[in-house]
Amino acid sequence: MNTDFLLVLGMVICLLAVPNAIKAYSESLSPKFATGMILIGGVMFVAALILHPVGYSFADIPHAVLRVMVGIMDFLRK
Repeated sequence: MNTDFLLVLGMVICLLAVPNAIKAYSESLSPKFATGMILIGGVMFVAALILHPVGYSFADIPHAVLRVMVGIMDFLRK
């Protein structure tokens, strides 16, 4: 579950960086914050790929997202 969480959180951080980068470019600013978010999210994603005992395939990623969502929902019910 820990590597699943790292994988999903890394993907979410990278996805959230995209609108920030678009906003920075539209205002002719340097996308420093978006670059940092992509860097952090990418490191988390790669760390999850490396630390998972068996490794992830592309077919495993949706299952990992569902496992994380179910884990969050179980945590919130308690």
